[in-house]
Amino acid sequence: MMQFVALLCTMIAFDSAVANPAFVYHFDAASGAGIEGAIHVNYAGYDSSVATISAALDFSQVDQSAIRAFDRVCVEPVTEYKWHIHVRWSSPQRSASFGKCAIGATGNHLDPLFACSPDSEHIAQPQCKARSLKYACNPANYAKNPLVCEKGDLSGKFGNFVLNDEQKVTGEWVDKHFPLPSENRPSIVLHAICGNHPVRIACAVEEVA
Repeated sequence: MMQFVALLCTMIAFDSAVANPAFVYHFDAASGAGIEGAIHVNYAGYDSSVATISAALDFSQVDQSAIRAFDRVCVEPVTEYKWHIHVRWSSPQRSASFGKCAIGATGNHLDPLFACSPDSEHIAQPQCKARSLKYACNPANYAKNPLVCEKGDLSGKFGNFVLNDEQKVTGEWVDKHFPLPSENRPSIVLHAICGNHPVRIACAVEEVA
């Protein structure tokens, strides 16, 4: 009887372990434009769309002059970043920066349900391009109707990363409509906000946590 109970406990522990996938996007300062830290994704279950997303990122080593050199629109120090799941990854490293995060390397936003922002993976399709003119993803709209946001538009769902006085960002969010563990989520790209102009500054590949 005791052996049966021990076996049952082992099976329950195993089921719990495999039923909760976890992934991480690591940003290394040396390759990621000076950004150090990680974004973690922890699912509620193996086939669940409920996920807890947590971020702990340090931007204090970011070279503002390098951002200005990459894009002349960025004349002021960057204090805010957009963040999105993109559909490609091509770097041999786990994080990259600037041109290595360009559309040819990381693609556009993950958008399997055709919410269609101007940066949707489907924006080249006429029906998506027409819809993009009315794209209005923000936390309030997302709470009312999750279909208004691309699955990969994390800034739209939860807000931008805003640096604190120490040039850091920390936060935790629960998304009830996150891409499933089986869906394609190759990379997260951080876009510096320069006025109304987002610039791809750093990106990281998804890894199993």
